[in-house]
Amino acid sequence: MGDAELQSLLTHTVDVYHHEQTATVDGQLVEGYPDTPDISGLACAITFDGKTLSESPVGYLIESDAIMYCENADIRELDKLVWTDGGDRAFYVAGTPSAYHDYLGATPDVPHLLEIGLKEEKRSPA
Repeated sequence: MGDAELQSLLTHTVDVYHHEQTATVDGQLVEGYPDTPDISGLACAITFDGKTLSESPVGYLIESDAIMYCENADIRELDKLVWTDGGDRAFYVAGTPSAYHDYLGATPDVPHLLEIGLKEEKRSPA
Protein backbone atom coordinates (compact mmCIF):
# COMPACT_ATOMS: atom_id res chain seq x y z
CA MET A 1 0.00 0.00 0.00
CA GLY A 2 1.47 3.36 -1.02
CA ASP A 3 1.56 6.43 1.19
CA ALA A 4 -1.21 8.16 -0.79
CA GLU A 5 -3.48 5.12 -0.44
CA LEU A 6 -2.80 4.92 3.30
CA GLN A 7 -3.44 8.64 3.83
CA SER A 8 -6.80 8.38 2.04
CA LEU A 9 -7.92 5.79 4.63
CA LEU A 10 -6.83 7.82 7.67
CA THR A 11 -9.83 10.15 7.89
CA HIS A 12 -10.00 10.66 11.68
CA THR A 13 -7.75 12.58 14.08
CA VAL A 14 -6.75 11.77 17.67
CA ASP A 15 -4.59 13.33 20.36
CA VAL A 16 -2.52 10.81 22.35
CA TYR A 17 -1.80 11.13 26.07
CA HIS A 18 0.75 8.73 27.56
CA HIS A 19 -0.24 7.00 30.80
CA GLU A 20 1.90 8.26 33.69
CA GLN A 21 2.78 7.07 37.17
CA THR A 22 4.28 9.62 39.52
CA ALA A 23 5.34 9.27 43.14
CA THR A 24 3.96 11.65 45.74
CA VAL A 25 6.02 13.06 48.60
CA ASP A 26 4.91 10.18 50.86
CA GLY A 27 5.90 7.59 48.23
CA GLN A 28 2.46 6.65 46.93
CA LEU A 29 2.01 6.16 43.19
CA VAL A 30 -0.52 8.34 41.41
CA GLU A 31 -1.70 7.40 37.93
CA GLY A 32 -3.02 9.79 35.34
CA TYR A 33 -2.46 11.64 32.08
CA PRO A 34 -0.74 14.92 31.25
CA ASP A 35 -2.74 18.08 30.56
CA THR A 36 -1.30 18.46 27.05
CA PRO A 37 -1.12 15.64 24.50
CA ASP A 38 2.13 13.80 23.84
CA ILE A 39 1.08 13.45 20.17
CA SER A 40 -1.29 16.02 18.64
CA GLY A 41 -3.41 15.54 15.54
CA LEU A 42 -2.47 11.95 14.69
CA ALA A 43 -4.24 10.86 11.49
CA CYS A 44 -5.99 7.51 11.93
CA ALA A 45 -9.01 5.39 11.05
CA ILE A 46 -11.34 4.20 13.84
CA THR A 47 -13.81 1.34 13.39
CA PHE A 48 -16.24 0.07 16.01
CA ASP A 49 -16.42 -3.59 16.94
CA GLY A 50 -19.32 -3.75 19.40
CA LYS A 51 -20.74 -2.56 22.73
CA THR A 52 -21.35 -4.19 26.08
CA LEU A 53 -23.60 -2.90 28.82
CA SER A 54 -23.23 -3.81 32.47
CA GLU A 55 -25.22 -2.63 35.48
CA SER A 56 -23.83 -1.76 38.90
CA PRO A 57 -25.26 -0.21 42.08
CA VAL A 58 -24.04 3.22 40.92
CA GLY A 59 -25.37 3.06 37.36
CA TYR A 60 -24.55 1.60 33.99
CA LEU A 61 -21.23 1.12 32.28
CA ILE A 62 -21.29 1.10 28.50
CA GLU A 63 -18.08 -0.19 27.01
CA SER A 64 -17.42 0.20 23.28
CA ASP A 65 -14.75 -1.81 21.53
CA ALA A 66 -13.00 -0.07 18.68
CA ILE A 67 -9.96 -0.64 16.51
CA MET A 68 -7.74 2.19 15.34
CA TYR A 69 -5.31 2.09 12.46
CA CYS A 70 -2.56 4.68 12.06
CA GLU A 71 0.94 5.10 10.74
CA ASN A 72 3.77 4.13 13.06
CA ALA A 73 3.62 6.27 16.23
CA ASP A 74 4.66 6.04 19.88
CA ILE A 75 1.42 4.60 21.25
CA ARG A 76 1.58 2.51 24.41
CA GLU A 77 -0.71 0.26 26.41
CA LEU A 78 -3.04 2.28 28.71
CA ASP A 79 -2.58 5.52 26.73
CA LYS A 80 -5.64 7.76 26.40
CA LEU A 81 -6.67 8.78 22.88
CA VAL A 82 -9.08 11.65 22.41
CA TRP A 83 -10.93 11.52 19.10
CA THR A 84 -10.83 15.25 18.37
CA ASP A 85 -13.07 15.19 15.30
CA GLY A 86 -15.49 12.66 16.82
CA GLY A 87 -16.93 14.80 19.59
CA ASP A 88 -13.88 14.64 21.88
CA ARG A 89 -14.61 11.03 22.82
CA ALA A 90 -11.94 9.39 24.98
CA PHE A 91 -10.63 5.87 24.37
CA TYR A 92 -8.02 3.84 26.21
CA VAL A 93 -5.52 1.53 24.56
CA ALA A 94 -6.41 -2.05 25.48
CA GLY A 95 -3.42 -4.31 24.94
CA THR A 96 -0.24 -3.83 22.96
CA PRO A 97 -0.50 -2.20 19.52
CA SER A 98 0.20 -4.64 16.66
CA ALA A 99 2.69 -3.49 14.04
CA TYR A 100 2.42 -4.33 10.37
CA HIS A 101 5.52 -4.05 8.23
CA ASP A 102 5.83 -3.10 4.57
CA TYR A 103 8.22 -5.78 3.41
CA LEU A 104 8.57 -4.11 0.02
CA GLY A 105 9.49 -0.74 1.48
CA ALA A 106 12.93 0.78 1.82
CA THR A 107 13.06 0.00 5.55
CA PRO A 108 11.17 -3.27 6.08
CA ASP A 109 12.12 -3.38 9.78
CA VAL A 110 10.10 -0.21 10.52
CA PRO A 111 6.38 -0.73 11.19
CA HIS A 112 4.27 0.79 8.43
CA LEU A 113 0.87 0.54 10.11
CA LEU A 114 -0.33 0.01 13.68
CA GLU A 115 -3.54 -1.77 14.71
CA ILE A 116 -4.63 -0.69 18.17
CA GLY A 117 -7.45 -2.11 20.27
CA LEU A 118 -9.41 0.58 22.10
CA LYS A 119 -12.01 0.67 24.86
CA GLU A 120 -14.40 3.55 25.44
CA GLU A 121 -16.20 3.71 28.76
CA LYS A 122 -19.26 5.83 29.49
CA ARG A 123 -20.98 5.88 32.83
CA SER A 124 -24.66 6.66 33.34
CA PRO A 125 -26.02 7.31 36.84
CA ALA A 126 -28.54 4.88 38.34
